[in-house]
Amino acid sequence: MSTTDRIRYGNLSAPGMKGLGGLPLPVFGAALLALVITLFLMVLAEWWIGLIAGVVCAALLAPAAIRVRDDRTLYGRAGLAVAGAHARRTGTNRLVAGPAGRTPDGTFRLPGIAAQSEVKDYETAFGLPFAIVAIPSTDHYSVVLEVHPTGNDVVDQEVIDGQVAQWGAWLTLLGQEDDIVGAAATVETSVDSGLRLRRSVLTPVHDGASDFGKAVAGVVSGGFGAKMPAISTRIVLTFTGKSDGKSRPRREMVEEIANRLPELMDGLASTGAGSHVRPSTSQDLTDYVRAAYDPSVAADIELARAGGGTGLSWTDAGPAFHQVEFDHYLHDRACSMVWTLGGVPRGVFYDTSLKRLLSPDKGVARKRVTLLYRPIPAARTSSMVDRKERNATMVSGAGRTNRSGNTAAARAAQQTADEEAAGAGLTLFGMIVTATVVNSGDDLSRATREDLRAARQMIRSQSAKARLKLRVALNSSDSAFVAGLPLGIVLPEHTRIPASVTDGLL
Repeated sequence: MSTTDRIRYGNLSAPGMKGLGGLPLPVFGAALLALVITLFLMVLAEWWIGLIAGVVCAALLAPAAIRVRDDRTLYGRAGLAVAGAHARRTGTNRLVAGPAGRTPDGTFRLPGIAAQSEVKDYETAFGLPFAIVAIPSTDHYSVVLEVHPTGNDVVDQEVIDGQVAQWGAWLTLLGQEDDIVGAAATVETSVDSGLRLRRSVLTPVHDGASDFGKAVAGVVSGGFGAKMPAISTRIVLTFTGKSDGKSRPRREMVEEIANRLPELMDGLASTGAGSHVRPSTSQDLTDYVRAAYDPSVAADIELARAGGGTGLSWTDAGPAFHQVEFDHYLHDRACSMVWTLGGVPRGVFYDTSLKRLLSPDKGVARKRVTLLYRPIPAARTSSMVDRKERNATMVSGAGRTNRSGNTAAARAAQQTADEEAAGAGLTLFGMIVTATVVNSGDDLSRATREDLRAARQMIRSQSAKARLKLRVALNSSDSAFVAGLPLGIVLPEHTRIPASVTDGLL
């Protein structure tokens, strides 16, 4: 099948409505208010008083409209700089945990927005064990599913197109569930220790086998697997315990999740997630998070899991040391750079657009790509789509600049309305990309700086090929790092302005 015959995906648009000139609606509304105040003062007071008021209002509003690097406003960029300087001056960007640290209970809890998280094991109605990650501050309960995608190297294009369609249908199904507030798909590449291959080769060797057979098995197991890339994929579902403004008891939430989980897992069978979908247990999540914060212990953790288990608890999963810098994040014996999606991707996409970004890379101990989804409830999609369409039509008809862009936005809004009327769902999405390299000390060594520079160039190149606008998480890489882990953290629920307020502007 040629490239022109393949299915293309697109019609992505930024959330929120715009005013004239492409200004965000709140900024446009403030500009109108400033204009009214200026005219009011000119008419009822002296003209020069109104002129001064207009100049002051323009000076205050301009930084909210002017975009600088990474599509951030001047206010946004200045706010990041001020917050980072304050954190470094007060020492809040640095954490030392454990018995000799600053944590009150002397444990190694996850830092920041995940500090209150709890993990416990439960069972479904069919006796299948699963773990729930609970965050009391947001009343969220998350389930992590381990999947094993088949890939698309030897799969017919028609099958791949069907899998993509089924994935979209599965996300649409989540929007029909009022208590599902988030989903995520995490693909992580790391360096394999080779332990699993050695065990799979040596375990079937019979005790009475010949010396030659044992020698061959030993050579094979010792020569393959080590230093090879390992790929793991996890899907997270996040439920809310709030219903009609009230919190439901945890026991009730656990019972409901246990009853619905098997059906949600069955829905992944035709999406390319593979035939083996397994919920993660608390021990699985603890070991995974511990290795994410300190990749140097990953081989030891894998060896312990192959034996009797690591014995780590959730309060042991966090870093013993972390320090947030302007554009990177030091944690234990590693250093990470984190990127977030900084704008609407341009152009059309194919099913292979993210293939290079998801592939392993040399020099990076761990690379993690997390796609974040927030399904819009089906009861709200119609009103949101209608508002978006009316706003796009108004801007395209009244705007005198960027006519082609406004017209394209109006066509996209019309297409979205048509697809929603045909039964399609509406989903907000984002992306977090994390590249982790090994670091030997509390400060960056020269080799680590070179690895970080190479990782930055690599991610920039890969995101450009995928037509993605990624920007570095400045002075907030610790929060972005933990949000990129498959723990079900819904970032808008952890902001000062809750998502219930900001979503009303969509």
